[in-house]
Order: sequence, then structure tokens, then C-alpha cells
Amino acid sequence: MILDRTLGASQGRGTAPQRRRVALVTSGFRTGGGVPAVARWLAANLAATGAYVVDIHDLATSSRDPSSRRLLAPTSWTRSSLLRLDVEDPAVRHWGANAVEVEAMRYRPRRELTGALRGYDLVQVVSGSPALAAAALPAGVPVAMQVASPVGWERASRLAAWPMPVRRWRQLMTSVTTRIERVALRAADAVLVENAAMLDYVMSLGQRHVVKAPPGVDTDRFSPAPSGWRGDGHLLSVCRLGEPRKGLDLMIRAYARMVAADAAVPPLVLAGRGTPAPIIHALVRQLGLESRVTVRSDVALTELVELYRTASVFLQTSHEEGLGISVLEAMACGLPVVSTDTHGARETIVDGVTGWLVPLAKLDDVPDLFAERVLAVLAGQGRELGINGRSRCVAQFSSRAAIDRFIAVYDGLLGPSSTTPLPAGHGRQD
Repeated sequence: MILDRTLGASQGRGTAPQRRRVALVTSGFRTGGGVPAVARWLAANLAATGAYVVDIHDLATSSRDPSSRRLLAPTSWTRSSLLRLDVEDPAVRHWGANAVEVEAMRYRPRRELTGALRGYDLVQVVSGSPALAAAALPAGVPVAMQVASPVGWERASRLAAWPMPVRRWRQLMTSVTTRIERVALRAADAVLVENAAMLDYVMSLGQRHVVKAPPGVDTDRFSPAPSGWRGDGHLLSVCRLGEPRKGLDLMIRAYARMVAADAAVPPLVLAGRGTPAPIIHALVRQLGLESRVTVRSDVALTELVELYRTASVFLQTSHEEGLGISVLEAMACGLPVVSTDTHGARETIVDGVTGWLVPLAKLDDVPDLFAERVLAVLAGQGRELGINGRSRCVAQFSSRAAIDRFIAVYDGLLGPSSTTPLPAGHGRQD
């Protein structure tokens, strides 16, 4: 989406305004998921203002990263550089790590990376875990972090599922990463968070420049169908399908309750990157839902928008969410949302106004409560909830509203610029 903005006057007659150079440090930029989606959104919308030049610095996340020096691959020890340029886009640079099999090493500074980051006006880190910022802090330029949640929160629902001794190793890495996170959060020049719980957590560590600045969605692209909400459309969930944290087992059990209560309930579509784990397929078969549940993996953007527009209710059963971009996309398309009560869902959904929040305190109760809420929406609440959700998304989470929050932070760190765009809606009284 191209943002319509007016640039300030140039500093001198006949001199083009100097655009600010931003290094966007992230991980998994090409591989999808919530964090890369935020990074791509931010890079595109900053560039669209005309006031920023944005380069992507994508840091290693895999123990088999081909640009890294690997403990288990002696031939990689003599690698002269950890940098790999993206053949598709010269603005994307991928950085490996030393001893990449050890998670904590992926957050350590690299001499080459530090030297490259010194050439920017600002470093913007976009990551799930705040620990990634530790690799950028030595550059000596202002560092702003946009973070979802601490690694301990994100992994809480998964640690118990890992077998020994993998669980012990993961627990150790989580503990080490948590210490790195805390140092990074205190040292950053500004921290942008997505929800109130994260705001409180970061402030408790002594960081005072904390701003609630969730990313946005393109509310022009993601918009309701001309015919409006339809109660007979499919039920829809969009997420990383193989991610245990998304709680698809809870969703399948809840859907089974819906079918038992009303045989006419619409079919369920699970869409997103990857494929569900074998245990989810087995649960669908066990509950006799094969003819009712459809999986749509890696759908194109145009198909995704159409899936939203033709659905009746959007479902999310995550154990933890920093925000939930798919919820915002659904709301932008006029869909009512039923979600488990996560930190992120509390930011996006107004309970009883734009959708419903289902408590996670007792997991055994979630399927029944979730089914009850979805059936109530289908019975008559859906249209009003969808209209309210669309209005809230446009006002609070559109790209235009969201990018202004980031720019305000940058101006606070660097001072106003002659190329700083005017805020969206400047001069209007709505």
C-alpha cells in the first residue's frame, strides 16, 4: 500500500531532501510467520513515505544456516565472511553466526555486522525475542526495538511437550536467552511493544522509553466483500499450521462440539504457512471430521483475501500471541472474531463488541466455551460484530495509523527531519 503523504521542504533551494537510512534487523525475513510479516510491512511502509531508505539485515535462526560457521561442519570454520547478499534484492543482507548451533551465539555481535550498521542513522530491530537486538547494540547508533514477547512467554506452552534430553537443552537455552533479552531491553534507545502486558514487563526492567506501537494492516486490500457479512460462509483460521503454540488441537475439539450441537454448522478451513502436525490430522480423523475440515497451505495473497471475505467467523485458539496479524486482517475484512484470551487478543478484540475472548485458565473448558461463542455469532451476532471490528481496525490498526507511531519514535530519537512526513490526517478534524 502506498501511503499518501506530503514531504517537508528541502533544506536548501535545489537540494533534494536527505532521506534517513534505516537498518532493519530481523530474522527469517523470507520465510514467513508473524515476525517476518511485521518486518516486511514496516520496510514497505517506511519506504513508501519517501523519507526513508531501508535495508534489511536478516540474521541467522537455523542451526544449519549456510552462511554461518558451524561447530559440526569443520569446513565452515575458515569461512572469511558471514555475509551473504540476496540475489533477488540487493537491499537484503543475510548474516550468519559463529557456532550457530548454540542459540545464544545467534544473538552475539559480529564485527562485520557492527561495521555495516554504523553507516545508518537508525537501527530498527523487529523480532519475536528481544535478544536479537543484542547483535545490533554495539553499532553506536540509536537502536529501536519492536518486539513481540519474551522467549519464556512464547515457549511456555511448548517446553513440556519436548522429550528429554531435548527439553533440558531447550530450558537451558531459554534461560540464557532470557538473560540476554533483559540486557538488550535495558540498553535499547526505544522499545516498541504490541500489548499492555509487554509494556509493563519492559518498564519493570528499568526501560523508560517504551511505546505501545503495534504494526498495522492494509485496510484497503483487506476489506469486506461488497455483499457484506455472510452467516453461511466457512469458519476460518489463518496461522502457521505446524506451530504447536497456535493450539489447533483446541480448535478441532471445539469444532467437534459445534458439529455435535448443530449439524448445519459451516465447514472449517485451516489456512496458512506449512501443514498441520500429524497429531492434528489424526485428531480430525478420530473425531470424524475429515469431510468438514479443509487445509489450505501457503495460499497466495489474493486467495487469502478471498478466504477472509467469504468466511463467517474467524477463529484463533493460540496459547500465546503478541498481537495476531491474522486477527487484524480478519477484522479489516469485516469478520467477527472468536479467540482465546491472549495478551495480543486483548489488544485487538473488544470482548462482546468486535468478537469474543475465551479464557485459557482451564484448557479442558476451552472447546465447550469456544463452541458456544461461535454458535452464538452464527445465530445472529455476526454482522454487528463484523462492522464494529472493521471500524476499530481502520481507526487503530490501519497501516496509515500504525506507521505514524513508528515515525514519532524515530523523530524522538533523531530529531524532526525535513523529510519527515506529516502525520496521517494532518489538518483534519474527524
